[in-house]
Amino acid sequence: MFTQALGTTTTGFEGQWRYLADQQGLGTAAGRHPSADMLPIFNANYRSLRQFVTGLGYRQFTTRGTTTALPTTAVETNETYATITLPEGVSQIVHVDAFYRGEWLEGGLQEITLGQLRDYPTRSRGCPRAWLWLDAGSVSDSTFTAGKIGVTPVPNSGSYALWTMSEFTDLVATTDVYLYHTEDWRRWHMFSAMRDICGVRDKDSARKLETIEKMLNVKTAGSPAYNIAVHAPTAAGPKTWTRSRNYRGIGPWG
Repeated sequence: MFTQALGTTTTGFEGQWRYLADQQGLGTAAGRHPSADMLPIFNANYRSLRQFVTGLGYRQFTTRGTTTALPTTAVETNETYATITLPEGVSQIVHVDAFYRGEWLEGGLQEITLGQLRDYPTRSRGCPRAWLWLDAGSVSDSTFTAGKIGVTPVPNSGSYALWTMSEFTDLVATTDVYLYHTEDWRRWHMFSAMRDICGVRDKDSARKLETIEKMLNVKTAGSPAYNIAVHAPTAAGPKTWTRSRNYRGIGPWG
């Protein structure tokens, strides 16, 4: 892992971005792309990077929560699931571990859809098997109420631990830093932010968008997106019997 400071119009992330995007000299308050306007774009695209790599299986932005007792009461009478209130600031739920009758359940709880909520037979009740995100919470003015996930069947004992990705706190100062796993992560972030300006804001007047899109395409060999996808983690070990996604190519993209 390594970091790069947000920087200024000539240094750090912003400085290099302006050089590659041919946006030098436009960063003053009177310019077309002042630094104050670029900062939200840099932060938003870094948030997209975190979501992109986490969706591919990378866990660098994932945090394990504390082990907590499972709920043992159904959400209401005759229902087959219980609910867990999420911690504030959770952006993604990556994995739900469950500890039941002296051991962690292999593979954790399976993520399901709403239509599968009551698919688990009566004989399995008591041992949690699956989870789904019921709601993301709600906002009233400036007050946020945390969301909930459902666990089915209703557990009769045990505990759980959430693996989550928290919301990214926007960079503000020029000395604040972005965190990357590899150079390809940084380059993906840079080209993603470039697309917003060169392709959307400036209407691709200099015909840069085609090259930028190639850098963000997982099918373009050698691009940052391709390299990130190829090197994504795969299951391994004595219990693994299926081929990895990287076998003879780059899996679903090859």
